[in-house]
Amino acid sequence: MALSDELNKYIPKGFGKKKNKKGAIPGYTDNKVDTARCSAITAKKDTRDKIDYNVSETSTPVDAISINNTNDGDKQSTLEYVDKEDTTNDAATIGVPVNYHIAMKGHKKAVSVIAWDPSGDELVSGEHGANMMLWSFPTMDRSFQSYRTVVPFEGQQIHALKYNSTGDLLLCATGDPRPKLFMPDGRSVSEFKRGDMYVMDMRRTTGHVAALTSVDWYPDGAKFVTAGADSTLRIWDCERPQAQLQVIVAKTKTRGRRVAVTACTYSVDGRTIASAQDDGGLSLWPSSGPFIRPTQHTANAHLPDTETSAVEFVPGNVNHLVTRGGDDTVKLWDVRKMATPLATKDCLPSAGPEANLAFDSEGKHLLVGAASAGSTPSHNASIAVLDPTNLTEQHRINIPLPGDVLSITWHSRLNQIAAGLTTGTIAVMYDATSTRGAKLCIDKRLQPRQTSESSSVGQIITPHALPLFREEKPMMAKRRRDKAREDPIISQKPKIPTNGHGKGGVIGVNETQHIMKSIMKDTVRDDDPREALLRYAAVAESDPVFISPSYKDTQDKPLFDDTGMADEPEMKRRK
Repeated sequence: MALSDELNKYIPKGFGKKKNKKGAIPGYTDNKVDTARCSAITAKKDTRDKIDYNVSETSTPVDAISINNTNDGDKQSTLEYVDKEDTTNDAATIGVPVNYHIAMKGHKKAVSVIAWDPSGDELVSGEHGANMMLWSFPTMDRSFQSYRTVVPFEGQQIHALKYNSTGDLLLCATGDPRPKLFMPDGRSVSEFKRGDMYVMDMRRTTGHVAALTSVDWYPDGAKFVTAGADSTLRIWDCERPQAQLQVIVAKTKTRGRRVAVTACTYSVDGRTIASAQDDGGLSLWPSSGPFIRPTQHTANAHLPDTETSAVEFVPGNVNHLVTRGGDDTVKLWDVRKMATPLATKDCLPSAGPEANLAFDSEGKHLLVGAASAGSTPSHNASIAVLDPTNLTEQHRINIPLPGDVLSITWHSRLNQIAAGLTTGTIAVMYDATSTRGAKLCIDKRLQPRQTSESSSVGQIITPHALPLFREEKPMMAKRRRDKAREDPIISQKPKIPTNGHGKGGVIGVNETQHIMKSIMKDTVRDDDPREALLRYAAVAESDPVFISPSYKDTQDKPLFDDTGMADEPEMKRRK
C-alpha cells in the first residue's frame, strides 16, 4: 500500500452530519455490505416486539402465546387468546369483543368488584380480602402488575367501587358503615360519618349503622346514594362528609326483623332511585323526595331471604329495569307496571352477593356472569350474553381460566370487557376494533430488574445508640455541672413547706408540729417485738382472761422431754 493511500484514511472527505448510504447498517464502516444480510437484520428489527391483533380466518388456531424475555430478570407473563373455535361463532358476529384476552393476577381472594374510569386508562378492583388494587394501562408492561394497593378499612370486604362521571373521585363501600372517597391514584379524600347504633329510629341517625352493600353516583357527580344492611338508603354530598342530605327507610311486611337494602342505582336522568331488598322486594323512589313511601313497589320480585345483587336501568330506555337475584334468575321490569316482570331468565347462578350486570353503550347486549351450579368452581369461566329486550341468551362466552365470574364491566369507549374471577384473576377481553386499554400493555417490553434494591426497613437503631445503653463520656467537673443545670429534674429546686392551711394537694405545716415531733417521738420501731410479747407472759399465766380459763379443767398438762437438752447451755434450754 502506498503512503498516499495510508494518509487518505485520515483526511476528511466532507463536513457536517454524515448520512448512511442506502443499505448500510449502523456500526459498519465498510461500503461493501452484504445486501441480503442487511435486509434480514432490518426485517428482524422491524418485527421485534410486535403482535398481530388481526388473526386471519385461515391462520392456525392458537390457544396461547407466551411472551418471555430472558434478559429482563425473572418477570414472565403470558398473553392468552380465547379458543379459536370461540371466535368464529356468534360472539364475534354480534359485536362482543371476546377474540383475545389477557389475565392480570395480583389478588389473593375473589375479585368482588371492578370499576373502570371514564377515560379507560385506570382500572380499580376490590377483593374479599379488603385490598383495593389500582391498575394503569398506559404505564403497565407485559407483566401486568398493579401500581398500588390500598386497604380502605382493615379486615372489611369491598362491596362496591364507582367512579364519578368526571373520573376525578372514586367511591368505595365496604363492610364498614362509612363510605370513603379516594383520588384516582388511591389517596384518601374524605371519610363519611357513622351513625349511632343505639338509636332505633334510622331516620334519626347521622349515618349508616351497618355494613354498606351498594353505591351509585348522581349523573352530575356531585352527590351519591349508599345502601346498607340497616334498611336505609342515604344520599350524601361530596363536600359534606359529616352530614347526610336525605334518608330513605325501606320497610318490610315481615314482622320482627329489619330488612337489608342489597342494591341501588340512579336512573340515567337521575330522577329515580331503584333499590332491592333481601326480602325479595323491589322499590322505586323519587330522587328529589318525598321519601315516605316508594312510587312503585313489588314485594315478590325475587325469592325472600336471597340477596338481589344488582339493579340496573337499560341504557337508552328509562322505562326498563333489569335485576339479578340470588335465586339464579335475571328479570326484566317495566317501571310503569311492576306487578309482573316482562321477561325472566332462569339457570344463571351467581358466584356471590356482589355479582353484577354489564351493558354495552347502546343497550343491545347484556352480560351476566354464570357460575357453576355446585360448590366447586368451574374449570372455565363463562359469561352469558343476553338480549335486553327479552332476556334470551344469544351466546355463552367461555374464558379458558379457572374460576367463576363474580364481577364484570364493559367499557364502551375502549370496547373492552373486564371480568373478575373467584380465583383472584382479572380477565380483560378485546378484539381488533378495541382501542387503548389492554392493547397498550401487550407490546411493551418487560422492565429490567433493578439489581440494587433500596432497603425499606426504615430507621435502624443500634443498641448502644439508645439512652439506656449509652456510655457516658468522661467530662470535666465544670461541664458536668453545666449539663446538670440544664437537666430540669436534677436542677429542680426543692419545694418550700407550706405554712398554714394546705392547698393544691400539699399538706400545710406550722411551728407547733415541729415542736411536737421532737417531744412525742414514736419509739415503736426501736422495740424488739419478741421482748414486747414476753413482757406480758407472766401476767397471762397468772391471770388468764380469754382462752385458757375455758380449758383449765379439761386440758392436759404438757410434759416436755428434756433428756436431749442436758448438754445444752442453760440459756438455750430456757428458750
